[in-house]
Amino acid sequence: MNNASCVKVGSIRGFDFLDPVVVKVDSQAPPPPPLPPRAPLMWYVLTWPPTYCLNLKSPDKCIEPIPDRKFTLHGLWPADKDGKTITCDISVDLDWVKLFKPIEGELEKFWPTLLEGVRTWGIWKHEYRNHGICGGLEAEEYFNAAISINNMIKNGNLFYYLKTSGIIACESLTFTRYEIIDAVQKVFPTTPRPRVYLRCLPNSKDPNVGHLSEVVLCTDLDGNGFISCPDISTTCDPYNKIMLPQSTTTSQGIQEEIDETHPEFEV
Repeated sequence: MNNASCVKVGSIRGFDFLDPVVVKVDSQAPPPPPLPPRAPLMWYVLTWPPTYCLNLKSPDKCIEPIPDRKFTLHGLWPADKDGKTITCDISVDLDWVKLFKPIEGELEKFWPTLLEGVRTWGIWKHEYRNHGICGGLEAEEYFNAAISINNMIKNGNLFYYLKTSGIIACESLTFTRYEIIDAVQKVFPTTPRPRVYLRCLPNSKDPNVGHLSEVVLCTDLDGNGFISCPDISTTCDPYNKIMLPQSTTTSQGIQEEIDETHPEFEV
């Protein structure tokens, strides 16, 4: 016979009741983890699409036509005081629809997807999870900073500054690092002009000529103003000359651009 017994607390019409067990249910979800410390600066990384597309590995493929009259945003990367970017992989549970719907049209003007089969929302989420949150930025703060910085660039397009300095995409034209940097620095309305970074990839046809891959402008964390990037070496340093590759699908109008009389800058 089983000797275990229960304590009776009452009975109704022959039914015995046991002492009730009270289970507490916490109706509130646990708070999100605190953000990392705020970074002192950010890289605003602009990609030259033809170089990006030339270096894709199969089966990845760029959407055509490939832009070769504008830079597109790769990402906004918080960095430490020495200029080293801060990366992480923090899982965040956000209402992405609520976040992106009001600003989607604005972001797509300068931060589109270049790859076939890849949605812009996926790119934006990746950049925030792997960069933005690592610098202590809330998601809304991060994407608003991207829009704010783009609005500080004339016509929202860095290529304007290169073109009006005679720097265009052409397989027969090369430029020095300093010529490109000087053109880019005309973005800045004040002097001395802040330092910028150029990033290059190898050119299979000429080891002495690099392909311009990206231009990096540095800003404060809120995206309210440009600052000088810390002095570090870049991937363009080894090359005597730099080229902006053309799109593989368009090459018309190049001679007209070469012969064009370029207007004065408005800064």
